[in-house]
Amino acid sequence: MQRSAFGKSTSTISRILMSNKQAREAVFKLVYERCISGEDNQISFENYTQEFENSEKEFCTLVYKMTGKLGYGDFLTEQIERFSQDFKIDRIFKIDLAILLVAFFEILYTDISCKIAANEAVELAKKYSTEKSYKFINGMISTVIENKDKILQGSDV
Repeated sequence: MQRSAFGKSTSTISRILMSNKQAREAVFKLVYERCISGEDNQISFENYTQEFENSEKEFCTLVYKMTGKLGYGDFLTEQIERFSQDFKIDRIFKIDLAILLVAFFEILYTDISCKIAANEAVELAKKYSTEKSYKFINGMISTVIENKDKILQGSDV
């Protein structure tokens, strides 16, 4: 059984996320803030997660840390740039980048259903980004899902 950095099984963390859109949305907002400011903000983290149960707060902590510099953040960012074809990472809207970082992490490193991760990412894009962004995000996520095994093995895609 795979365990998170906090000792919980990844399936437990996945159940928490699947049942709680608020936790995913809070993580997205925190990652977006990091994309804008370039640093983590503990005060924002506490504000976004203060009403969550311990398990939800634990999930937010895990995803927030794992999408940052100390986790898989650089690798995830490389994959986003790799699959965005015509766009350098600095040309991608920060909101879209934050959505993609969270979705790529969920797809590549948790046992959350890829369909759920993709659907939630598209819903976040429809809610927070431009009218066309959800199509871009959906296409990026589809490519990652198709190539998940190769990405994790470090193979050329």
